[in-house]
Amino acid sequence: MVNVLCKQICCLLSIIFFLSGCEPITKEKPPVTLTEEERQWLGEFFNDLLFVEGGAYTLWGSKPVTEIVLYHYTEEEMQQIVDGLAEEDKNNCYVQETYDLPENWLKWEKIQNRIALKKHLLFRSHFDEDGKASFVYFVDILKTALVIESNYDLFQRAVGFDFHPLEIVLEMPNQESNFWIKVRAAKNAAQLWGILFGYGKTNSSAFYWKFFDCPEPCKEILESYPYKFSNPDPVGKVELSITNLNLPSFVSFEEPDQMMQYYEKVRDNIKKTYMGNNQLDVTLNKLSS
Repeated sequence: MVNVLCKQICCLLSIIFFLSGCEPITKEKPPVTLTEEERQWLGEFFNDLLFVEGGAYTLWGSKPVTEIVLYHYTEEEMQQIVDGLAEEDKNNCYVQETYDLPENWLKWEKIQNRIALKKHLLFRSHFDEDGKASFVYFVDILKTALVIESNYDLFQRAVGFDFHPLEIVLEMPNQESNFWIKVRAAKNAAQLWGILFGYGKTNSSAFYWKFFDCPEPCKEILESYPYKFSNPDPVGKVELSITNLNLPSFVSFEEPDQMMQYYEKVRDNIKKTYMGNNQLDVTLNKLSS
């Protein structure tokens, strides 16, 4: 399946809906016995999850939550979407010629109990109304609890009751969780999710105020703060991988761009961590550490 990711669209979708380096790698054996066939598709699965979709930042402790949209279009439907793009977008897009994450997710669901995720959650939350997209969340449990604790007043006002940050993070896979239902329905949901996605309170709040809650007297001041996307427009069609890893997609209002500078350093550490090592074994050891 071909996956086409246009930067402008992906940034806004990801946004609408902080210091630890990467750990040194030891030559450990993989924590689970896998067949060669399983190693093959798991390698593809984690390549897409971590490097195409940016989950590596959550795996290595810098980004609390990564949201991944799995599209369930046929080849014909996807081609129609591509054909409908503007020429500039067609020629300057992130394109994965081999992208099997939706199919490999089904395989993952069958064996996930064999691979212990000790510090993370990885789950599919829900499908959209027409069934053409489903939403997967990769969560650093402690990092997410800490960022909620740091912004407790914002979340408490949104849900209307007191809570324990770590306890409600463990509720995230539960679609009937009262806390997460209220967070998704909150007027300032874009602000709350921006914080959860690791974009920082400044960027998340400014984005929410500018695009969702901008009273007339505030517009002039917000216009005086220019913003830019964390990832530049690709030059030509670019395929993402560990060697060509995007920053998390967000809108920055900061000057200087402290959050971008932070993630650039994290990206360098992630690349060094995998350099010269088997990507699947490094990932599995980290997940089970």
